[in-house]
Amino acid sequence: MPVPSLAFLPLLALFLTLPAQAADWQYLTVPGDTLIGIGKQYLKNPADWPKVQAENQVEIPRKMPAGFRLRIPVSLLKVTPAPVTVTAVNGNVRVQGADKRFQPLAAGSQLNGGETVVTGPRSSVSYRFADGTTLTQQAASRLGFGRLSAYGKTGMIATELKLESGRLEARAAKQTQPAGGFQVKTPVAVAGLRGTAFRVSVTEDGRQMSNEVTEGIVAVAAKGQAVDVNAGFGTFTEAGKPPVKPRALLTAPNISAMPPRIQRLPLQFSKPPQEGSVAWRARVAGDEGFDSVLLDGVFTGPMAQWDEGLPDGSYYLRARGIDANGLEGLESVHAFEVDVHPLPPVPIAPALGERLYQHQADFTWTAVPDAGGYLLQVSPTPEFDNGVIERRLPPVVRHQETLPEGEWHWRVASLDETGQPHLFSPHRAFLVKPLPQPPTDSQSRAEDGKAHFAWSPVKGADGYGIEIGRNDQVVASKQAKDTAVSADLEPGKYLWRVRSQEADGQAGSWSGQYVVILPPAPPRDVRVDAGATPPTVSWQGQAPRYRMEVAATTDFSKPVLSLETELTRASLQEMLPGTYHLRVTALGEEGAVSPPSAPLAFTLERALPWWLPLCLIPLL
Repeated sequence: MPVPSLAFLPLLALFLTLPAQAADWQYLTVPGDTLIGIGKQYLKNPADWPKVQAENQVEIPRKMPAGFRLRIPVSLLKVTPAPVTVTAVNGNVRVQGADKRFQPLAAGSQLNGGETVVTGPRSSVSYRFADGTTLTQQAASRLGFGRLSAYGKTGMIATELKLESGRLEARAAKQTQPAGGFQVKTPVAVAGLRGTAFRVSVTEDGRQMSNEVTEGIVAVAAKGQAVDVNAGFGTFTEAGKPPVKPRALLTAPNISAMPPRIQRLPLQFSKPPQEGSVAWRARVAGDEGFDSVLLDGVFTGPMAQWDEGLPDGSYYLRARGIDANGLEGLESVHAFEVDVHPLPPVPIAPALGERLYQHQADFTWTAVPDAGGYLLQVSPTPEFDNGVIERRLPPVVRHQETLPEGEWHWRVASLDETGQPHLFSPHRAFLVKPLPQPPTDSQSRAEDGKAHFAWSPVKGADGYGIEIGRNDQVVASKQAKDTAVSADLEPGKYLWRVRSQEADGQAGSWSGQYVVILPPAPPRDVRVDAGATPPTVSWQGQAPRYRMEVAATTDFSKPVLSLETELTRASLQEMLPGTYHLRVTALGEEGAVSPPSAPLAFTLERALPWWLPLCLIPLL
């Protein structure tokens, strides 16, 4: 503690002596009263009745006149315990007794003095004192109970509390008697209460106390100085300093715009506009008297929000502004209903912004334990005001719907036991847009040593992709913006397919496979050696086979010789003498043929018999 407990004694004496100096306790006699009877009923030592007789100059103690105001010194009065009753406990609240051990505190318990009660975060406890005073110890507070005494049957109660840290809020019974009273001691000051509604708070380090009064009056003393704080005012005291001059509290905020019915969690309330407030405190309780505070928080932003859920039911909100000095102002009370159960499911799929590539949409959401079913809505607009598809479903978490292409929005609400829908989930936008279909009417041809591909345009396609393969391997890939593309390929047989593509590169399914065959190149450098025996023909080329044709005319309609060979040469054996024309064609796969070589003319002379030259020798 920053200030030793002995520092409280001068201040405490100040408060204890003020009432005693004012007057003794007065008893109004009734018929049949005697000083001896009064002594037995009110004095701690009944034998002290002669002192009362002397104080009041009563001549006949056994016969008191009715209606006589009998003055009795407070020091002679009987003193009895005045236990405190715990009326409500919320959250983690523990009490430390004489054994110094902390134990959970339960509603209905009684405190007789000497205990210390500690509340955890988001916890509170309410008390009722013997004189009817009610007090709530708020979250994260440490409160010690000192003297809890009653002056017999006089109705005078003496209550001493010690707030080490945290907050108290109380409505104290009116203190008009010469003894007793309600006092709250803190590490920096003492507050003496005389029938009031008040608040006391002490910072966690115990170095500052704040006091706000909403009804009645509170006397706050520190460093030998005291100030009276009237209703609508507050003061604060720092360690080692006297209380500051009381200043007006902020007026009660206007909370008429707050909603009377809450249907969505988390629980939220907008800050009421209020000049001079730098923050605001909002509290929620299930009873108008706030005996059990369920939610409590200080908020500097425009919104009070609690993540803790509340059961459906009736509640009360108290809101008050906080000024720059930390003093909390007068408050307003707002009654509201919570009607959120069953809670809306959480949408799972389709997710926000998801694209579906098929017309069947599978809707899924989380199960809500107390839901009797669900109401699913699917709409082409986020306002759900036109073309809404609505499905009332049993307690399932999946539904399939066939939708046309376009943008859609969906949401789902839980149905209660009567079949009534509650709050809808946030809506999720998604897109139904299948990928473009594969092209049709595909065609291919070989020309000028190239393969040429073409197909019909496809709606929704921003381009096309082509794959060309041979022997189960892709040998070429092409991209085309239009519906035609060409490729340089070696002679041979190829399979090809095409698919539509979108602007972002996403592609649809492939078309079927098509065949294109590129013929071999025509033979070149064709030569005839007519003087050879037999005459021969040769050429150059890379084809697997060749066809050589010899005809008397250039149209080759009636060839005199036609043969196929895998070689690049052939013999003209057994041909009759004469003039001929020759051409060679390359043969490829699947019957593909190259253009023939240019016709080549040649002449075969008649060969002389071997014996004819021998016959001419004698003539020489």
